[in-house]
Amino acid sequence: MKKIIISILLFLGVLVTATFMNKNSKSSELRVAFPSDKSSLKYEPTKIHLGHEYIFLENVFSPLVEIDPKSGQITPGLAKSYEWKNDDLILEIRTDSKTVSGNPVTAEDVEFSLKRLLVLSGNTHGNFKDLVCPGIEFKNLDQPCENIRRDGNRIILHAGKRKAFLVSMLAAIDFAIIPKGSIDPKTLAITNFKETSGPYFVASEEPGGKILLRANPNHYRFSSDLPQIIRLVPVNPEIQSASLALLEKNEVDHLTTIDSTKAEEVLAFSKAHSGFELHSTHKIRNLSLVFTDKGLKAFTAKQRHLIGNKIRQAFDEILKSKLTYSKTDEFFSPTADGGLSKEDKLKIEKSFASTSELFVEPLRIGAIRNGEVTDWANEIKKQLPTADVYREDNVPDFKKYNSENEKPHAFIASTDTGFMEDINLISYTMAAGFFGLSKEDRQKWLANYMENDNKTERVNKLREIHLRSLVEANLVPIAVAPFMAIIRKPWKMGLSELYANNQLWLIKQ
Repeated sequence: MKKIIISILLFLGVLVTATFMNKNSKSSELRVAFPSDKSSLKYEPTKIHLGHEYIFLENVFSPLVEIDPKSGQITPGLAKSYEWKNDDLILEIRTDSKTVSGNPVTAEDVEFSLKRLLVLSGNTHGNFKDLVCPGIEFKNLDQPCENIRRDGNRIILHAGKRKAFLVSMLAAIDFAIIPKGSIDPKTLAITNFKETSGPYFVASEEPGGKILLRANPNHYRFSSDLPQIIRLVPVNPEIQSASLALLEKNEVDHLTTIDSTKAEEVLAFSKAHSGFELHSTHKIRNLSLVFTDKGLKAFTAKQRHLIGNKIRQAFDEILKSKLTYSKTDEFFSPTADGGLSKEDKLKIEKSFASTSELFVEPLRIGAIRNGEVTDWANEIKKQLPTADVYREDNVPDFKKYNSENEKPHAFIASTDTGFMEDINLISYTMAAGFFGLSKEDRQKWLANYMENDNKTERVNKLREIHLRSLVEANLVPIAVAPFMAIIRKPWKMGLSELYANNQLWLIKQ
């Protein structure tokens, strides 16, 4: 009898342990609604144009330094420390970060990744080449750049003098460090998303964007309470509430900050369901009308002002019941670097004075938006009957069109630029054509801006381009709102209130 009891107890112990392990295993998986059906091999750090691209890449690769999600300050990344010594930026690379197979991420990988960036030179969140290797046109990785040097486990960047933005620029995932062995040496394309430098790696994937990420136990961000498995569940971004429906049906656990669901719907859902946690950033989501080169040539400043007034009137109706949105007449936050003075605002008001001019010319407007654009199009056409409003999938300057007729005169988009002097976000909006400069003038402006180490002078320069773009109606701010995300409990989000980033390793149990 004693042996029978012991056997039963042992069996029950095994059963309880197995049940617990199975429960723990299930709870370590996070299912994320993701607005993309791309395979992993389609993602490229030097060509980031849309929010989901940034979010995917920032979770599988790591940069040299990172931005603290709470303070916005620079913190160590793959570089465990950095310091300026005379005019050299010296970054000491960690020895405690490896790929999932145990290969260390080394200074050689860092040097290779930075030189690869110079050859591909497509990054949108900074202007690294002009800071470190100006005037050199890089054709291949064999070309020398004396300003990028490797000394043992250290990388030394020489920028001629101490540059205010060099360190903060390196925090953008455009500057992801990619293990050399994961790159095709001839094409420089990423061929292996399993051997990554980030907290997660691609464990498997299926056609249609079904990607399974696993936590890398050899990464410096690893812990047992972060999601060990991330299952990216592709959602059609053109269907506005598709991901919220999946959340309600318990088919996903997390809607990211760049989800297509309307913020009001997410807010209402969180109030109606107690089993979820809501995340909201500050009001850093700036919705604006931006005129393209085509629109700047086709319309006078006076006509652009009229179009801008009509668009604002349309959005007064579109957003009237949206509690998360507030009207704005500035692109940069009034309290942030680049904000305008009272005198500046009077100039803008004067330039936006009412006009009796009748606008009847054809107008093509691209709406860069996750979800349908019918509601926007209907209200805009009430104000501008000749407007053709369509859903655009990218910033026009980042696209190639089959004909001139396909190009829009203007586009409506949301960005998270404007809360603070962030060189990566400023350079992105400059490259995207937000301020009405030609492509050549954008590069000159950005190079001069980044060359200046006097913050007062830089802020004045930022304010001047801000004011000019509003007075000339190259850019028409419409409204500001927060970015929102929601997650199923017991997961908790430690995401930033300062940025729209969605680092999945900040989610914990």
